[in-house]
Amino acid sequence: THNPPKSAYFNILLNEDISDEDYKHSCEVWEKLSCRNLGDYHDVYLKTDVCLLADVITEFRQTSKRNYNLDPMHYFSLAQLSLDAALLMTKKTIRLLTDYNMYLMFENGIRGGISQITKRYAEANNKYLPNFNPMKKSSFIIYLDANNLYGWAMSQFLPFADF
Repeated sequence: THNPPKSAYFNILLNEDISDEDYKHSCEVWEKLSCRNLGDYHDVYLKTDVCLLADVITEFRQTSKRNYNLDPMHYFSLAQLSLDAALLMTKKTIRLLTDYNMYLMFENGIRGGISQITKRYAEANNKYLPNFNPMKKSSFIIYLDANNLYGWAMSQFLPFADF
């Protein structure tokens, strides 16, 4: 079998073709690793990606343990690790906040990442809408602002059947 033609690698997000150099590289990988189909090629990519990430994480853990005697895998975020490392290196403790304005200063400095579930298109159909169709199932769209999604998810049992 052969690598798919160059046209199969068109990037619809960037609206551009794959470069000649990148396509040549993909052909070499396909041939050298005896890929039979795109599934094989995909698996090669995933294995490479996971191994590279594992190497980076391993090196990061070793560096953190060597410099701070802290293991990043015991933290939910780098912010938590950074705070512990800073407190360890400065040998300082954080005093309890008793001033409300000082508390607000810290509260206003909190930054978080976005976590979202997206769907290309959603349409509500309920009695509160002008275009409500009573022949269709009633549905609503809701906006949720939730905290600790990762922590909650990690505290739940993993599914094992019926899915």
